[in-house]
Amino acid sequence: MRIAAHVLAGLSLLAMSAAATELTGWISDAACGKANAKADASARECAEACIKAGAPPVLVTDNEQKVYKLVGKFDAKAHLKHKVKVSGKVNGDTITVESMTKAE
Repeated sequence: MRIAAHVLAGLSLLAMSAAATELTGWISDAACGKANAKADASARECAEACIKAGAPPVLVTDNEQKVYKLVGKFDAKAHLKHKVKVSGKVNGDTITVESMTKAE
C-alpha cells in the first residue's frame, strides 16, 4: 500500500511539471541576457541586432530576472519592442513555447 502511495505521489509531481506555465518578461538575446531586458530603446535595438546576427532569443522574467532559452515555434522578432507573456512547458532553464503574446 505504501509503495502505491509513493508511485501515485511521483506521478502527480510529473503531471504538475508537464503543465503549461505563463511567464512575463522581455525578449533578449543569449549573448547579452539580462543586460537587454528593459524597455529603453538602446536595449531593444541591441537585442534586435544580436538576434538578427544569429544570437538565440531568450526570455528574461520580470521579477526573478531568470533567463530561459526558448524552443518551439514563435516569432521573437515580432515581440522585441514590448514586454511579452510566454506560455509553455518549463524544463530547467528552457521553455518549450506554446504561445507568445504582448503582455498587458
